[in-house]
Amino acid sequence: MAETGWRGCRILVTRPAHQAAGLLGAIERRGGEPIAFPTIEIGPPADGAPWQCIAPQLATFHWLVFASTNAVDGFAHHLQASGQDWPGEPAYAAIGAKTAEALARQSGHPPLTPPDYRSESFLELPQMQAAAVRGQRFLLVRGESGRELLPTTLEQRGAMVERLPVYARRRPQADPAPVSRALAAGDLAAAVFTSPDTFTNLLAMLDPQDRERLQAVPLVAISPVTAAAVTDAGFPPPLVAPEATEEGILRALDDHIGAPH
Repeated sequence: MAETGWRGCRILVTRPAHQAAGLLGAIERRGGEPIAFPTIEIGPPADGAPWQCIAPQLATFHWLVFASTNAVDGFAHHLQASGQDWPGEPAYAAIGAKTAEALARQSGHPPLTPPDYRSESFLELPQMQAAAVRGQRFLLVRGESGRELLPTTLEQRGAMVERLPVYARRRPQADPAPVSRALAAGDLAAAVFTSPDTFTNLLAMLDPQDRERLQAVPLVAISPVTAAAVTDAGFPPPLVAPEATEEGILRALDDHIGAPH
């Protein structure tokens, strides 16, 4: 049943197309009107050499840590292409809830996951303290670029960390006309951003007038890191999801729109 508080609310969703269906459907079920405009495309990394170097060593790591569902999918693709199975020797870890679900499903190994799905909380886990990680080898599976907080902190605690890029984020070559029309009409109830790149890429795709119009739109960020990208660009502080999940985004939108829970 549609939530009456959402009826007629137009919400811009910038999540990559292959990850947006759940959020778009949830907005529609609440009576809202999602505007899908992906501002990130996921593709293979530019350089395949890191995988070629790491692939024979997988069983020698103590931990395999996955930063995103794209990291799980990219790693699985590389394994399949090289005829390898998921290694059984290392322990597995995932930062996000969806990442943990994807990793358990594809690898068959239940991963260690922080309670609120943030790198900061992952580093607070007992298994990640200096006494536990000193001398251990970690493989951090992620995109071509990523936050350095997790690997740098683990290295400071005495761990040996390899960074393995298995995918690349790119700005799509897309016409921003649908977003421009919505901004010109002034009827966007909110715009949702699920990573810093979803926000900065949108700004790069808009003209100056539309960027100014976006300043008046309530923005929803999936995490404090994404929120920082918004404020660093000179925008008002966005609403921040109470947890870095799709459900957290919907709760933030509920609080903003005023729909009953």
